[in-house]
Amino acid sequence: MAKKTAAQGFRDIFNRWTLGSTPAERAEGEKAADKWLKRHKKTRIDIPVILAQAAADDAAQAPQAPPSDPRDAGPAPPRSRVTVLDLIRAMAEDYFIFENPHEYVAFTLWVAHTHVYDFYQITPRLVITSATEGCGKSIPLKVIDRLAARSKKSDYWTVAALRNAADDRRTIGVDEADNLPFDSTKELRSIFNSGYDRTGAWDISKHTFRTFAPLALAAIGVLTSGLLPPALLRRSIIILMRKHRERMKRRYVKGNTPELDEIYKHLRLWGDTVTLNHDPELPDALVGADPSIVDNWRVLISVADGCSRAWGDLARAAAVFFARAGRSDNPVVMLLHDIRTIFDTRGIDRIVRDDLLKALHEFEDDRWSEYQGTKKQLHKLTVSELYAMLRPIGVIVHPIGIGQGTKAKRGYYRSDFEAAWKAYCDDESAKPKNVLRFPVDRT
Repeated sequence: MAKKTAAQGFRDIFNRWTLGSTPAERAEGEKAADKWLKRHKKTRIDIPVILAQAAADDAAQAPQAPPSDPRDAGPAPPRSRVTVLDLIRAMAEDYFIFENPHEYVAFTLWVAHTHVYDFYQITPRLVITSATEGCGKSIPLKVIDRLAARSKKSDYWTVAALRNAADDRRTIGVDEADNLPFDSTKELRSIFNSGYDRTGAWDISKHTFRTFAPLALAAIGVLTSGLLPPALLRRSIIILMRKHRERMKRRYVKGNTPELDEIYKHLRLWGDTVTLNHDPELPDALVGADPSIVDNWRVLISVADGCSRAWGDLARAAAVFFARAGRSDNPVVMLLHDIRTIFDTRGIDRIVRDDLLKALHEFEDDRWSEYQGTKKQLHKLTVSELYAMLRPIGVIVHPIGIGQGTKAKRGYYRSDFEAAWKAYCDDESAKPKNVLRFPVDRT
């Protein structure tokens, strides 16, 4: 959006004069209009000409059509009873491995939404992450690059390049996002966040850049490193990939991908003809979730409903799964959830610090045994890192009694966490039904 011309500025003043909601506002508008006319050596007789020029300036500044894809020029594919979402999901399952069927649903819906995102108020971010290298997280991004609308993928982005791509209404793909300086470049964080909402814009050197654009990124350690700001995590659909020790043959994304190109054509046709609903019915289990998570899934459920009733059901089930998975939580909240799981599954009311760390390291997805934190290398969560995350929320390690005639050791009582669980976790009861209590008093 270019800076307003003089005629457009006068048109705004004229509207205040003639359309103001109060007599005072209209009088102020008339006074401002006369000052403008005098400053530009015009009279009231010139007003129709000035307003006509403002309309012409509006037309000249209208956004250009987004850049097209060469594949758009081909003939439309024949219609089929198999939906385009079915095609995307089948191809995704052929190219890479997700842990849960709901993740394929989320991936499919996100890809489709890039072709209709202008219909919505927000565009949820897609984050593909893993705890370690070698999990294949770059492959989904390559598939997105072939299927998303006006896609532009890169392993490294400058702020200027991101800003320009968003202004061109591209679908932005960011691989190796863990190399980006989120912690030191506030402009980078700003553009990732502002592009979530259709009102997002940057004013630079008398030019307004629109930042509203779909964004997908792949990075190591998103859930445990603090790489992404909490606001961006909440605005994201987060897919977690894991390393598979068994050899599973999958397709490779090469330069020539006729099967993906054919699906792209179906997507373009679907995007041009689909009827969408801004406000689809949401599952009851989603209504109480974080507002950003609800907004994210409102878009994807709308996309699914626009395809078929069966896909609407799949989307609602996936929305509940992701809302309950807690992947948008920051590492401190995840740590609290996991500590509560340890207390609940063991049925205890206290735990020694070293036993707690060991239990955290044994979580199946390796998020605490291959933790990144502020270090570059993956490592097991350390005592100092555990303290650093718990101390700010009021959970302090202290001596606890562990049995009759046994020397107290440093650790935590269940009651030490209950206030934090209530403040930062969901409203699930913090107390299990059966708790094993040691026959000692606090010492």
